[in-house]
Order: sequence, then C-alpha cells, then structure tokens
Amino acid sequence: MNYKKILTLSIVILLILVGVAIIIGSNKYRRVFFIDSFQNPIESKISSKPNKDYSYEIVRIKGNTNDTIIIQPCEKCEAVKLSGKINQKFMNEFKTGKSIMHFQPYKATEGKLKIVHKIR
Repeated sequence: MNYKKILTLSIVILLILVGVAIIIGSNKYRRVFFIDSFQNPIESKISSKPNKDYSYEIVRIKGNTNDTIIIQPCEKCEAVKLSGKINQKFMNEFKTGKSIMHFQPYKATEGKLKIVHKIR
C-alpha cells in the first residue's frame, strides 16, 4: 500500500467535503439567531431573488425560556406567545418580496434559543 497516495486522496476528499459544506451552509436566504440574552427584540428580513417564486417562508424555534416570548413568524401572521421548552416550526406560503420575522423577549429574561428564518 502506498500511504502517500492514500494520504493525498484523503486530503482531496476532505477538501471537497469542506467546500460542499461551505456552499450549502452559506445561504443568504437563511438567517440563524442564537439567543441567550433577552434584552433586545429581533427583526429579520430576507428578500427574495427577483423573478423567482418561492414556496414557503419558514421559522423554526428550538430551546427553552424561563417565561413568555412573542414570535411573529411572518408579516401577515398573528403573533404567537411561547414559553418553557420550545420546539416550534411555522411554515407559511410565500411567493416573492420580503419575508419578515419579529421576535420579542416579552417577559423572558433567561434561556437559550435557536431561531432559523428562511425562504425556499
């Protein structure tokens, strides 16, 4: 066995996998927020590509809080109050324009949340 060939092949495969992960992970049509400080509200705006129709705007929230938060998953959606252990996904029809999501800490002061806002 030629270890030099195996090592070279392994490095090439690793570089290809890293490149693919970077391309998939860097998406300007997706925003990810990690929240551990409940001081400020968040407004996330994602603009669609011109001349492209999308199917959904998606907001996913996972984590926990010590009290109530308010999330408005889309501009035309009603705000929803959530608290405690949270694992919630909102999917709304979306064609073009701007997808806007609002997060308010409301009564929550502690916890950890991950919010993903994307269009597809």
